[in-house]
Amino acid sequence: MSEHHHHDHHLGCACCSLPLLAQLDQPQLSQDDWLRELEALAPELGKLFPHSSKQESAIFHGGVIRPLAASGPDQVAALGISGGRIIAMGELDGVRAAMSSHGPYKEIDLNGRALLPGLIDPHMHITPSAVFRSWISLSAFGVTPAGQKGEDSQMLNPDYSYQQIKDKLGPAIKNAKQPGAPSNWVLGFGIDPSLMREWIDIDSLKLDELAPPDDNVAIFLLNASGHIGYANTTAMKEAGLTPVQIQDCKGVLTEANIVQIMGKIPKRLLAKDLLRNLLGVLHDAAARGNTTLFDAGLGSSLKNVEIKLLRQIAKLGLSPVRIAGALYSNELPQMLQWMKDYQPDLHSQTDSNFSIKALKLVADGSNQGLTGFQYRPYKNARQHPVPDVSPIGLFNFNVPADPSPENAKRLPDALSSYLQLALGRGWPVLVHSNGEQAMELVLDSYQEAISATRADARSLRLRVEHASLLTDTSLSRMAKMGLSPSFLIGHVGYWGDAFLTQILGEARSELLDRCESARAAGMRISLHSDHFVSPLGSLRMAEQAIYRKMEGAQQEVKPVLNAEECLSHRHAMDAVTLDAAWQCHMDHLVGSLEPGKLADLVILGKDPLDDSVTDLRHINVHETWRGGAKVYANPDTH
Repeated sequence: MSEHHHHDHHLGCACCSLPLLAQLDQPQLSQDDWLRELEALAPELGKLFPHSSKQESAIFHGGVIRPLAASGPDQVAALGISGGRIIAMGELDGVRAAMSSHGPYKEIDLNGRALLPGLIDPHMHITPSAVFRSWISLSAFGVTPAGQKGEDSQMLNPDYSYQQIKDKLGPAIKNAKQPGAPSNWVLGFGIDPSLMREWIDIDSLKLDELAPPDDNVAIFLLNASGHIGYANTTAMKEAGLTPVQIQDCKGVLTEANIVQIMGKIPKRLLAKDLLRNLLGVLHDAAARGNTTLFDAGLGSSLKNVEIKLLRQIAKLGLSPVRIAGALYSNELPQMLQWMKDYQPDLHSQTDSNFSIKALKLVADGSNQGLTGFQYRPYKNARQHPVPDVSPIGLFNFNVPADPSPENAKRLPDALSSYLQLALGRGWPVLVHSNGEQAMELVLDSYQEAISATRADARSLRLRVEHASLLTDTSLSRMAKMGLSPSFLIGHVGYWGDAFLTQILGEARSELLDRCESARAAGMRISLHSDHFVSPLGSLRMAEQAIYRKMEGAQQEVKPVLNAEECLSHRHAMDAVTLDAAWQCHMDHLVGSLEPGKLADLVILGKDPLDDSVTDLRHINVHETWRGGAKVYANPDTH
């Protein structure tokens, strides 16, 4: 068997099991306390993040209306909505006739704009994203173009460097050193050495240069992938790490040490403005044209408190988007408790703004963080080793001696045993998998569980999340089993150059996010942000899937990574509308414009299905409508 690394504590992917957020789940921050604070803040939050909850009766016409349905016309002249549902579409006179029995209605002239189904992000993380809004942003995303107001958060910063990180940390460190400072902790998020002009490893030596032990300033920074933390000596000492631990890790932390450090950070810093930030994340999504967010790690942060909070936000009418999700289940007792407390909502016809659809399991780490589970070492593993992690990455479940479909023998905490438990009780499952070896082990485990339970994979719409490195054999096996992949397409657009030149090399990079091959094999695919890992923006994701340009490359004309995997405009938009809805068990309600479905729609400045439109990420979102109510209006276009 190849060398491997696995975690008995199942913390694995911090993007789904952020150990820092578990620190918020304390008696002094009880479920009732959170809900009372939310209800008290509701009027204020409603003013900070205004949107209409009034359902309108209206006919839209005078533009490009794209139903994006599985069958029927590619374009219609008019669309009528009333009572939160789509009533009719087609020629304007016919829609007027159909709407005549639905009371007074207004007509809205699109003035040449495009109207599409509301966009869907089928894999992101709401609560972690909210927490990090209060930390210092050290991300590689965001540039301010000449002559433009504000930062463009969907573009890579071409000058991203460790010097920029130091410059951002400097003022916060200075403030923390002042007498009477609220805290001596400095928290930062989003560091990504793989996207720097020059890859600089961050450790305690570098951070001690910014805040030496005598300054009594504790620095803790989290990598953009969520898998690695960085701390200075003061932070590690305050957390109670022993001198041997401090010397061994050199300030580069994996899960166990991150938990230890987070336990010492004042909880008021972790919870700072959390409720406002939750609303901020949801409204940012609506401003990007999203009407549905699927949280692929519900309960990983605050367990039941998190679920109750998000449900209450939806109930109070504070969320402009629908929230659905999968319950994080890498810990077996928690998985059993979830299945006792909840049932998956797969077929409801009601206009619900919050629903639980599936369970989530995390098999390995991230490839850009050098923790995805591979067969061969990372190309740059020697230059940039990760403490406590093998050069081939980590796997969060026990690895069988012979990882093959024929090997039915599994250890008690094997991934297949979790899957059998879930599938045997009728739960859909999402399994995170990035590395080549992780993918084969995930497929082995799915195959064993499906055989043991006789589950219908297509009916349950079983998913593989990220599915980053796919061989022809893996694609064939997935299609045969009835699985479907959801791709973090930013791996190509943002990290493609780093994977090609530094992390994976040419051969493995060709296996990255094989969107067209998966679709051609008969699988329905989706595109996701994994936000906080990459920026929100379904149109940006469609653009990256259509063109597959490596935006981090130094060339002025960005090279394409594996052009054979480029999607058409239509197939890319399907992957953020109807096919994303299908994967989320919501296609009977949303994802396309069809009579009887919920009136979730977005009005755009340009038609993203027009082949001449190449800069999809910068198409103006004019308005976003959810359930027949306008939830976002762009102030620049009104």
